[in-house]
Amino acid sequence: MIKRSIITALVLVAAWHFLLPRMSSDYYWVPGQQRAHYLRAQKYIHDTPREPAVVVGSSMANELSQDILGPDWVKLTFPAGGSFTGLEIVSKTGKRPPFVLIESNTLLRGADEAMLQDVLSPLRRGLREASPIFKEEGRPSNYQVGFLNAWVGRFGNGIVKLMGGAKTAAAAPPADPSLMENVMRVNREHLDRVPAGKALATGMERMGELVDRLAAAGSQVVFFEMPIDPTLQHLAEPAAVRKAMVEHFPRDKYRWLDFDPRAYLTSDGIHLVPEESAGLTRKIVEEVK
Repeated sequence: MIKRSIITALVLVAAWHFLLPRMSSDYYWVPGQQRAHYLRAQKYIHDTPREPAVVVGSSMANELSQDILGPDWVKLTFPAGGSFTGLEIVSKTGKRPPFVLIESNTLLRGADEAMLQDVLSPLRRGLREASPIFKEEGRPSNYQVGFLNAWVGRFGNGIVKLMGGAKTAAAAPPADPSLMENVMRVNREHLDRVPAGKALATGMERMGELVDRLAAAGSQVVFFEMPIDPTLQHLAEPAAVRKAMVEHFPRDKYRWLDFDPRAYLTSDGIHLVPEESAGLTRKIVEEVK
């Protein structure tokens, strides 16, 4: 019974190995943020044919325009995470990007250890090099979800046609000013807390180790602070992180990108609107060049 199960499993794995390259991208869907994180990390590790410059950071730096950065840049920016995850991936894979841009805002967020164990495991990396079915992009569930989404959409379109065509969409209701007030209130509560000295010291120690390792490998490290709403940037936590970073990585010894001292427009106090992100991305590319 066990032998038969093993043989069946091997046959199914082999069949998926040959079937996957022929699967239509129309039915491909990555379900959820976590799976998208794993996909991004694996693509950098396994599918990057050269050594591009790398941006590491959180959802703030994730807003930078990939179209403007171009193919010579990779974003290891993980929403709900921070710079350490991307730094650990670059360091532990032995890659040598010419530039590593480090978002300094999220010093207090540690690396995603579960993801690092998955993407850096020697056994799993070996399997993923052998066949794409072991990569995130090869998960059968991606196609199951995509197939379901596609057919639900077709079914909905069919119902609309039977009912005489699509109705004119109602105008979107105006934005509720109180919603932004609540978002900003939560931001202030979260950021106006003095971080523990031990947490700052631990983050700074690990940051220093990783930066030294990258520099020894030949990468140029560049720090930058993503702009946030001006009413938030001088609260207790961002002020403490900024002070610690500049003291540990002084501007006369390390390279920093400085942006215009003005109020940047954000969608929620933390994330730049697309127009601002595009302008900031252009400046970053120009400065690094």
